[in-house]
Amino acid sequence: MSTKYRIKPYPISAVESGMEIGRMVLTNDDRVILSEGTILSESMIAGLKFWDISTVFIKELVSSELEIDFSIPETVLQKKFYADYDHTVILLKDSFLKLRFYKEVPLTTMRELVNNAIEPLINTTGVINHMHMVRRQDDYTFHHSVNVAVICGVLGKWLGYTGQELQDLMLAGLLHDVGKTQIPLEILNKPGKLTLEEMEIMRLHTIRGYQLVRDTPNAPKGVIYGVLQHHERFDGSGYPFTVSGDNIHKYAKIIAIADIYDAMTSDRVYHRKISPFAVVEIIVGEMFNKLDPAICTVFLNNVRDYFVGNIVELSDGRHAEVIYLGQFMASRPIVVTEDQQYIDLERNKGLSIVNVIRA
Repeated sequence: MSTKYRIKPYPISAVESGMEIGRMVLTNDDRVILSEGTILSESMIAGLKFWDISTVFIKELVSSELEIDFSIPETVLQKKFYADYDHTVILLKDSFLKLRFYKEVPLTTMRELVNNAIEPLINTTGVINHMHMVRRQDDYTFHHSVNVAVICGVLGKWLGYTGQELQDLMLAGLLHDVGKTQIPLEILNKPGKLTLEEMEIMRLHTIRGYQLVRDTPNAPKGVIYGVLQHHERFDGSGYPFTVSGDNIHKYAKIIAIADIYDAMTSDRVYHRKISPFAVVEIIVGEMFNKLDPAICTVFLNNVRDYFVGNIVELSDGRHAEVIYLGQFMASRPIVVTEDQQYIDLERNKGLSIVNVIRA
């Protein structure tokens, strides 16, 4: 395994003897003071201060133990979002655990959760970025259900939904996986890949969820079909009934996009999350066959606005800030690394974003 280094800018006040110069130090009239590779001594540091050098670039060994903290203090708004989000997950978990045994959907409670918890979350500035940074230790199903409801609400607003229609869409997103309460826990929580037989049982969650919601008094038709059809695909390749195109309810089409986006950007017991930038590329690849292209276009054109300013980790280990996204939906961004190197990832296919450090 090759040794990795990075070039990091240091204010002169933080420079210490023994550090290695990573980039040539020049005076204002471009005379060389110190060459790359020079090991600093106290007298050299004094000389830099004499020349009024404010910043020098230091070469550092990158190790698993060394991390640069790109974080900024959480704002009051962010702290409130995380607290409200955690409270919402706890309430949903309690309802779903009861539902596993009583087999009755508490529709009134779920509507209250949408009105009092989910809707305030979707109206939070920067909601998509906040969700990327939520720390999820376990309880994937409950986090995922809340996330899908929030993304459905945000996407619904982008599509022009308001009032009861938007409320029902968020409710459908919140309940889309309610059928998993009727899947055996040893399959639902299996810490590895499911067998073909187990996968068939898992796929029954759409039917089981449909039956639960259908038998619930006053359940809206859109919610019922959203739960049943969220794994159907535009080209007829989905399940449970392989319906296609306009035979799929509009709520189900929206949930499908929210479901994929959150599932792929989340850690699960058998799947490591990938960056939202990579997920956008995947969704673009599926938007003309498996997913509704019109809804995908609205989602992708709007969600990209959240990405500029993100601090990300590149595949070579460096951290960088996203500073520009091209006009094409799947275009890879331009980033500036911590050593002030500007990289167009659309042209440099050898590099990719592997993680979001700060959104």
